[in-house]
Amino acid sequence: MVCLSLLIGIQCTKAQQEKFTEQIKKEIPFSNNSENTLIIKNVFGSISVEGYNGSQIILEVERTITADNATGLELGKQELELKIIQEANRVVLHPDAPYIQFDKDNLRYNWCNNYEEPQYEHNLNFNLKVPNSINIDVSTVNNGEVLVKNTKGEMVIAENINGGITLTNITGKTKVDCINGGVNISYADNPKSPSRYYSLNGDINISYQKVLSANISFKSMNGEMYTDFDINKQFMKADKEADNKNRAKYKYEAKPIVQIGDGQVDFEFETLNGNVFIKKI
Repeated sequence: MVCLSLLIGIQCTKAQQEKFTEQIKKEIPFSNNSENTLIIKNVFGSISVEGYNGSQIILEVERTITADNATGLELGKQELELKIIQEANRVVLHPDAPYIQFDKDNLRYNWCNNYEEPQYEHNLNFNLKVPNSINIDVSTVNNGEVLVKNTKGEMVIAENINGGITLTNITGKTKVDCINGGVNISYADNPKSPSRYYSLNGDINISYQKVLSANISFKSMNGEMYTDFDINKQFMKADKEADNKNRAKYKYEAKPIVQIGDGQVDFEFETLNGNVFIKKI
């Protein structure tokens, strides 16, 4: 019985995955102005971005490779890299490997390729300090959260497929897309441009400064909207669309609109299975 137990223990140990982890640290000069944009297109892993009053992107990335055997692990260590693209007004960060096709012009991946499934898995966890006046465009797909705080740029775009999004003490036009997770946002200064907030399966909790002037539209299948702002009036809006030949096409989709203040800017909220909570700071 003792020998049998030892044998089972050895077999279980061999069945465990091989794992490699390293820290990647870099400093990228990047002037602190509103014309510049940081773009992170991650696939597996979290993204955390914090603004500060400086002129460099201070980058720390935890790269983890896992595989069923040592051969796969070594292949992952060689193939999977952090790609850094530096251009005049933007820095683009994304994972890179022979089987990953990234279109840097359209900022998207092409997964329709002829490569077989890799012999390993990877995870990139991004942790950055960035000049606080730049624009932010960040997204991930699996195994992580998206966090942005203390930025005062003109735009924040945040996307996550299987995880939440938290934007804290931010400013600027905002576009949020979240599929399976909650959205939490607080503003240091309310957006002055139209903004859109979408969550498929999760609540949206958002806090604006108390001097808010906005028309807020809401669409949901299984959710409600709540606010502690005073509502001046309510009305309905019908959307007009154009087809791919720029011909007029009308799609009458009535959306309830609530006006807060003078309604100077349009904010659009949409959920499928989730509530929207709009609060005062």
